Amino acid sequence: MNRTTVTKAIEEARRFIERAEALLDADAEHWDPKTQTRQPSKWRFPFDAPKQSGACRRASMDLTRALAEMRRP
Repeated sequence: MNRTTVTKAIEEARRFIERAEALLDADAEHWDPKTQTRQPSKWRFPFDAPKQSGACRRASMDLTRALAEMRRP
């Protein structure tokens, strides 16, 4: 583990968090804070937000690779 791999992992973690928050924001308009449940409307998380869902999955995969790189001797 060296400084470069740790820095890369931190960058990927931040990117993943940004994408995950964007995905949750896409669902926010259907969230009922009083009942803490999603309104049974037309939106089915994450299938109606393919752009945000795909970006989140890709960021997750990149983060996984960066963390695996950190573990190499």
